[in-house]
Amino acid sequence: MGSRAPRTGSATPPNGAPNDCHVRGLDCSGMVRYAYYLAVGSDVINGVTRTQWTSSRAVARFYRSDGTAPLLPGDLVFFGNTPSTIHHVAMYLGQGYIAEAPYSGGHVQVSALSSHGDYYGAIRLYGPGGGSPEPPGGSLYWVDTFADAPVYGSPTGTSGTGTLRKGTNYVFCKAWGREVRSGSSFNHWWLKTDPDAGPAGQWVSAYYLSKWGNDVAKGNNGTVVPDC
Repeated sequence: MGSRAPRTGSATPPNGAPNDCHVRGLDCSGMVRYAYYLAVGSDVINGVTRTQWTSSRAVARFYRSDGTAPLLPGDLVFFGNTPSTIHHVAMYLGQGYIAEAPYSGGHVQVSALSSHGDYYGAIRLYGPGGGSPEPPGGSLYWVDTFADAPVYGSPTGTSGTGTLRKGTNYVFCKAWGREVRSGSSFNHWWLKTDPDAGPAGQWVSAYYLSKWGNDVAKGNNGTVVPDC
C-alpha cells in the first residue's frame, strides 16, 4: 500500500477473501497502516497482519494471557491461534471496542473485541511500555531451525508446552539453561519465542539453530541474540 492511499488486498480463499487482490480499498492491515499514517504523518506499520505483529517498532506487546485490561486506545489487536495463523488486525478504541475492516466487501466498522473468539495479542507503537517483557531495543531476531523443536515454559523446564516448527522463526532474547545435546553437538542457550503450537512466550533450545554451533545463539545475520 502507498502510505497516502488505499490499495488492493491479498487474495486469501481460506479466509473468505478470494477476490481481494482485485478490489481497491482497505483490508484490515491496510486500514491500520493508513490510520497510523494519518495520525503521525509517517508510514510506520507496513506489511500484512503476520508481519505487523512482529514489528520491531512495538514499545509494548501483550498476549491473550495478559487479558485486555492493559490495552489502550490506538493499540493494534491481532487474531489467530498461533503466530503463523494470525489472520486479522484491528485498532483498539477502548472499553472493549475495536475499529476494523471486517471482511471482504465489508465497510470499516466498530465492533466488540469479544466478537472475535481467537484474540491472540496486541502491540503498542507509541506511548507507555508494559505487558510481556520486550527484548532490549524491542527487536526481534530471525533464526532458521533445522527441525520441529519442543518448547518449554522456562530455560530449565523439562515438561514440553508446545512446538516450534522447522523453518524461519523469530525470537526475542536468550537465557542460559539446561544443556540439550546429541553426540558432540550441544547448546545451553535458550531462546524466548512464540511457538506454532502452544502458548506464547515459551523457550526453545538454540541447539536447533541451523547456522551456528555449540553454545552459540545468533540471528541469521550473525547478530548475537541479547540476554533477556
